[in-house]
Amino acid sequence: MVEKAKGDLRVARLAFTDREGPEYGVACYLAQQCAEKSLKAFLISTGIEFAYKHDLEYLIELFPDEDKAAFAGIELEWLSDWVTEGRYPGDWPEATHEDAKKAIAMAEAIYNNIVEALETGESCR
Repeated sequence: MVEKAKGDLRVARLAFTDREGPEYGVACYLAQQCAEKSLKAFLISTGIEFAYKHDLEYLIELFPDEDKAAFAGIELEWLSDWVTEGRYPGDWPEATHEDAKKAIAMAEAIYNNIVEALETGESCR
């Protein structure tokens, strides 16, 4: 699962910097997917079952208490919204350069934290 998250992050960066025209909505969506898959990889590795939802806050609530604090400063609800807003037309504004930059930074922070925890066997930081 963590390899799929890594791929989503890589493609989000590509969409963000596409020379033919950046795809900010796609970048935001893929950043959300990276975060979601990273969190699910951690849950799977610890044997914690979860419902198949795209809600990042829900996933964090399932984490052991000592691991939750590592994600306290991340706007998980905002990032979760991109699973829909990044793919479908609606009553929300189009993703901007700043939105995509923020979403990718959040995804990178989550991904890196999870990868480190999985590699070291320590708590999330």
